Amino acid sequence: MKKLTTILAVLCASGFAFAQDTPVPATTFRGSADMYYKYDFANLVGNGKTSFTNSHNSFELGMVSIAASHKMGKASVFVDLGFGNRAKEFAYNDTSSSFMIKQLNFTYEISDKFKITAGSFGTHIGYELLDAVDNKNYSMSYAFTNGPFFNTGVKAQYTSGKVSFMAGVTNPTDFKTAIEAGSTQKTLIGQIAYIGDTGSIYFNATSGSSNPATTVNKTQFDVVASKKISDKFSLGFNGTYALINDDMRSANDEKWFAVIGYAAYAPKNNLSLAYRLEYFDATNAAVTLSALGGSRIIGNTLSLNYKVGNLTIIPEVRVDLSSEDVFIDRNSSPSSSNAYVLLGTTYRF
Repeated sequence: MKKLTTILAVLCASGFAFAQDTPVPATTFRGSADMYYKYDFANLVGNGKTSFTNSHNSFELGMVSIAASHKMGKASVFVDLGFGNRAKEFAYNDTSSSFMIKQLNFTYEISDKFKITAGSFGTHIGYELLDAVDNKNYSMSYAFTNGPFFNTGVKAQYTSGKVSFMAGVTNPTDFKTAIEAGSTQKTLIGQIAYIGDTGSIYFNATSGSSNPATTVNKTQFDVVASKKISDKFSLGFNGTYALINDDMRSANDEKWFAVIGYAAYAPKNNLSLAYRLEYFDATNAAVTLSALGGSRIIGNTLSLNYKVGNLTIIPEVRVDLSSEDVFIDRNSSPSSSNAYVLLGTTYRF
């Protein structure tokens, strides 16, 4: 009995030592939150035509994001949850709720260069990102607003040095389930990217079923580039072109495009100035983008970013000019311009 007890004690001690030598990988958490106050000079709610900032004279909660990731060996999982109106607008095809699964995907690394990801993930199209904490301008561009927002499916990525290639197949754009889309059509996505030491460029494409009408198909080509000129000054560019085909009215295919420039100047580590200039042309998309009335819009956005630790305070002024009277003035008359000031705050944790 004494020998058995001694053997068990040795095994337990060995097992404990082994457990200490081979720790289980920890789950990594991160998050962000944002809110804003906006005053529209037309004294009107909903006068803006871009995402997330269609209020007036009101303090608005944006979104709380909580993300978790875990990796063991070659496999990993990423979960990104959103709470608030920003998440609700982003996942507009889901059940009406202010709590959304923004992203949920699984990745398997076949090698150091090749990996496969399955699940729901944010779109590869465009320069701007959903979480306010990831953008220097608090308000969004017209190109971002007109999507796409996310895809649900599978994609493969191959990376060799500074160059990477991505291709995938997904459900209809902006649907987490094809059942809700009411269509088994698929969307094809692809990307070619080069990431250098001081700059990057991405060539993006997507083609397939658009929404909410399942008879609508959209093919979109997109270029995103960024360049660090100096420690204080950087530039960004986004050019995107969309072709829309409706199976129910093939004689009236539509298209729209946008060209956007970004400039950021940071005189201090905690202070930067960001300017966005956008030209958005919807003259050949009067039906698809009916809210823009077939207009050409020039958007001007100037934002100051003041950082206090993880908190960023963003005073912003925006003036949009349109070729058509798609806005409303303070006398409730149609107008070709819209202007507002905004104070946003974001926090990363």
